[in-house]
Amino acid sequence: MKNMKTKLPLLVVSTSPYMRGMVKFVLETLLQTDVTELESEEKALYYLRELNEAPGMIIYDYTPNAYLLEDFVAYLKESSKKVKIMVLVDKVREDVANVLGTANFKLLEETGLPNNLFNEAKSIFKDTIYSNEDEYCRIDMNFLAILDGINKNLFIKIGEKYIKIFNEDDNTQVIDIKKYRDKGIEYLYLHRDTALWVISQIQNQIEVFLKSNNFKFILRGASDSPQKRFEQKILRINDEVHIDKEFREAIDKTVAKVRGLVSKENAMAPFLNNLKNLREDEAFFGAKVNLISTISCALAQRLEWISKTTMDKLIYSAILCDITLAARPELLRITGFAEFERRKHEFTVEDQKIYLSHPKDGGSLAKKYFSSAPPDTDSLIMQHHELPDGSGFPFGLKAERISPLAALFIISNDFAYYVLTDDDPSIDDFLLRAQGRYDFMNFRKIMKAFERIKKPTRR
Repeated sequence: MKNMKTKLPLLVVSTSPYMRGMVKFVLETLLQTDVTELESEEKALYYLRELNEAPGMIIYDYTPNAYLLEDFVAYLKESSKKVKIMVLVDKVREDVANVLGTANFKLLEETGLPNNLFNEAKSIFKDTIYSNEDEYCRIDMNFLAILDGINKNLFIKIGEKYIKIFNEDDNTQVIDIKKYRDKGIEYLYLHRDTALWVISQIQNQIEVFLKSNNFKFILRGASDSPQKRFEQKILRINDEVHIDKEFREAIDKTVAKVRGLVSKENAMAPFLNNLKNLREDEAFFGAKVNLISTISCALAQRLEWISKTTMDKLIYSAILCDITLAARPELLRITGFAEFERRKHEFTVEDQKIYLSHPKDGGSLAKKYFSSAPPDTDSLIMQHHELPDGSGFPFGLKAERISPLAALFIISNDFAYYVLTDDDPSIDDFLLRAQGRYDFMNFRKIMKAFERIKKPTRR
């Protein structure tokens, strides 16, 4: 019978509190264990030499040229016959091999975390008294503070009972965590399936995690709306936006799907009829993407600019131009700079910054992550809130500095907002309202094409 009081001492050594917290959480989910975390080789040497018994495992986040590195590695080599030692490395390179030598260490590439560590520990301690299969898994308060709103059921342990203190719909902010830490509470608890879900989310975001010391894991509940789930795919690190691999692949597939749909549609009226009643926050982002994709490709077709490259450029732009606002419907609904200026007092400084930077953020995402997007897609995205009189943002460009395709996309974006916010939208009404606004150079040609868009083209 499993001895629940038996604890296996483990040690994790890393300069990064995020790495230490992640490793500790993974091991304490899998094992009935106490994990000690230390931030330097010097402290680890002192701790190990004072320890009465050898730890069951040492996880070392290898740091080149660390203070006392040679002494620490020598200690690990000496202990490697009786202690399982995992060394985390960015890559198994020759310089790492030279330092570590041929000692009995297991090298784990950091990009494989936490799954590779989880599997190694599971293999070593399978069917031992240390194996943890309890219904509830603990989560250290320090690691919980790294999670940017876990939005899962959280429990506190009182005696042998687990009392729910956060529901899935609540938002666990740092101030709440601090309140419990101030009372001396070191751990809260998650259902086992939730803990395993958190580990899978970390795995999905590990590439971004490794790039920053200010990383916030973005985790959201399974019952959240599609818009809210964008937050676990879009990350902000030191004002730079990142997205994960799974989401990139999903967007590439979406582009192909939308291209297939819009290439079959011969008239705008059916889309207008289907989309004009979609007013809910949950539908707004998807409806706007579909409408911009459709109207922009229809306009390009009327102008005989259409090709797969043009179509892909327009559809990628439609999906990515507001992607960083997808989980913020209150910002997404702002039609442009003039409305933002009227309403900016309603938003926090951080939200104002996110709104004003979203054209550049979307363009950067397109350029950095989507090699499948045609050249200059990022420029199209960055210009989607410009206006021909220079009153747009983020650059304040005037008509002569806006390309014809960007002009087409700007008008399409404007039309999408109109359809989704007007009580009784129609193409005729939009043309009447927009005529003066777009009476400039490249824009006039787009408006004339718009007048013809109600009529199906002949095949």
